[in-house]
Amino acid sequence: MPAPRPRLLIAETEGFTPGVLETLRGWAEVELGPVPRGGIGDALRDFDIVWIRLGHRVRAADVPADGRCRILALPATGLDHLDLEACAKARIRIASLKGEVEFLRSVRATAEHTVALALGLLRRLPAAHASVLEGRWDRDAFRGRELHGRAAGIVGMGRLGTIVAGYFSAFGMVISGYDPRGDFPAGPARRCASLEELFAESDVISVHVAYDTSTRHLITARHFARVRPGAVLINTSRGGVIDQAALLDALAEGRLAGAALDVIDGEPDVGRDHPLVAYARAHENLVLTPHIAGNTSDSLAKAEGFIAAKARRMWEELCSG
Repeated sequence: MPAPRPRLLIAETEGFTPGVLETLRGWAEVELGPVPRGGIGDALRDFDIVWIRLGHRVRAADVPADGRCRILALPATGLDHLDLEACAKARIRIASLKGEVEFLRSVRATAEHTVALALGLLRRLPAAHASVLEGRWDRDAFRGRELHGRAAGIVGMGRLGTIVAGYFSAFGMVISGYDPRGDFPAGPARRCASLEELFAESDVISVHVAYDTSTRHLITARHFARVRPGAVLINTSRGGVIDQAALLDALAEGRLAGAALDVIDGEPDVGRDHPLVAYARAHENLVLTPHIAGNTSDSLAKAEGFIAAKARRMWEELCSG
């Protein structure tokens, strides 16, 4: 007997892949949100499957004890915006990209954005663009620096760190990596014994660790104190990996020449008064993007198709059990 058709809500609808939407409608009763901020609890109460991205936090208070939801689907690897314990207590399974190593090897958007941030920062692209828009054409004001011949330090040598190491190597950079795990990958990166060692010898430091309690504030003032002159930092991991107050101090005092961040601790609740945003308005050595590293039409279509198939398998398993 086929599984009954679940009620499935897509809570974040902008740019949803049309082909995947049609696939979902083949086995589920699909409704399109969008769900307002703070309204995710109602969705979990009324739907069998709720599909989100990164725009909603799911806190313990949002998870109804007697809700209908059995699957929370999201095309993402990071789950730090979910209270996983509360979901487990409510018997909600998570259909995500976390741990899907083979599939994720084909998804390169975040690695490419990392390189784009490094180039944009070293070549001063945002400031140069703003200058042209203001009516100036002053090439001498925006002398940049090259990647070639410089030292790249990769914090976290998992899938993304390994891909980024390969990209930076193609630019002719000397690659070092730090990862506490035993399975340090073969490739261009020389293994550093400590994070302090990596900071001391790197011109471009790129952060790619998974975020959990063990990596919160992994990078602190003591690491910025060891950084070599002229070094810059790129973070496409999670904002909480870095002590952001220490980062601001390092930028303001000139110990760190620049930073480019796609992630900020506390997002998506980031406004004009956030200390990093306020600093970036007044200084060109901090470049910010709103967690768009993985947000390409190519990667989203792949990820949504994968999660749609995974959510269906989960639903059929639940119904057959």
